[in-house]
Amino acid sequence: MWQHCARKEDQRRAGDRFTLPVLSTNKTLLMSRPQLQGNKVLKLDDEIICSLGDDISQIPSATRSTMRYLSSRHVEVSQWQAHISESISRVDREIMVVELLKNTAECCLQERHLYSQLMSDCVTLNKTLSTAVTAQDRVLTELRKEEQLTNEIRDVLQKQICMLCNKLSSLTDIRTQLLADFQDKGEAIKLTTKCMTQELSTPSTQLPAGQYKPDHVSYDKWLSRCRDLRLTADKLIKDSSTFRGNLRFTLANLKNAQGRQRRSTDDSLRKKINELSRIQDMMIWERKQIKDEVSDLTKDIQKLTIQIRSCDSKLHQATHRLDILNQRPRFELCLDQPHMSLTLEKNDLAKMAAGLRPILKRSHHDLELAHRRLMILEDNLAKNAHVLEVQRKCQNLHHSFLPALDTAVILANKSELLTSAGQAAAQPHSRAQ
Repeated sequence: MWQHCARKEDQRRAGDRFTLPVLSTNKTLLMSRPQLQGNKVLKLDDEIICSLGDDISQIPSATRSTMRYLSSRHVEVSQWQAHISESISRVDREIMVVELLKNTAECCLQERHLYSQLMSDCVTLNKTLSTAVTAQDRVLTELRKEEQLTNEIRDVLQKQICMLCNKLSSLTDIRTQLLADFQDKGEAIKLTTKCMTQELSTPSTQLPAGQYKPDHVSYDKWLSRCRDLRLTADKLIKDSSTFRGNLRFTLANLKNAQGRQRRSTDDSLRKKINELSRIQDMMIWERKQIKDEVSDLTKDIQKLTIQIRSCDSKLHQATHRLDILNQRPRFELCLDQPHMSLTLEKNDLAKMAAGLRPILKRSHHDLELAHRRLMILEDNLAKNAHVLEVQRKCQNLHHSFLPALDTAVILANKSELLTSAGQAAAQPHSRAQ
């Protein structure tokens, strides 16, 4: 009804005073205008579009349609700006947690560098021992395993950090694109608002000189870019989130593997030190026994030597006395009781001295063997003490590494991070100022 009244009013005012050029009747030109998603703008009926011939009364209707288009466009761009703002906030949160995880991974890598040097020192310290000691030494085997594992973990961390940097770079690039698009949409909203609120009575000379931009893009291309930016940001965030989860899982596995190997090495060192300490105690006890044996043999040899000297002295006396008795003249030289007693005494002393000399010789031989065993034991005791000292130094060096406080628990609390990151990125365009 209001269209009909407006049409009559326009016809009455127009009269026959002037004639407007014929408006385009091309239906496809008007139908090619994009369909707005936000407000579902009303379409013009085919009859109205086809009847835009010489009827000048439809110009106000076209003006009203243009205003609806501008309003719908304003709402649509505002909605897309809100979507882009939300994507920027999500990207900011992801960048923050990725940077935190990157710092954690870099700390772990630095620890692995230090620990690798420590393990190399432990292996070098154990290699100072003789080949006979390290031939089948379980401690050296475990130390080499831990050194190899540490180097492998270091290489894995380096690769993961490089991939994490690539993810961070991609997120930073998409944020730059999103922020530029956010600012462009803000400028477009301002211009659209200005176009809607511009008074028609304003002289054209007061309007700013417009700059013709020949590089217009189609609505479909504009809409495709908006969707692509948002989808790309969502995909990068999803990939980054998945990678972060996998990296945290990898860091946990590497930490567990390193802990198991460290405990295995520490257990080998502890067992080796206990075994060496037990052997050391046994050799110290054996050395005491050998020294006691040497002392007893020395005393026995001294007693045997005294006994042999006493026998020799008494034998010399008995022989001298017998010689004196043998000097008796003629029939006085008889086998009387003194002669028989001295003869028996001489024979007994000779037998006793002859029996003590092999015992003395055997005692000297046993004493020599005891001294030899004592020398060997002292040498083994010194070697074992050296090995024990090296193993204890290695254990102290192995225990001297204190890993830093693990921040994986903090990173695992994603809700708190997202809350703090959301507060920091509540207004994404403020970071670009």
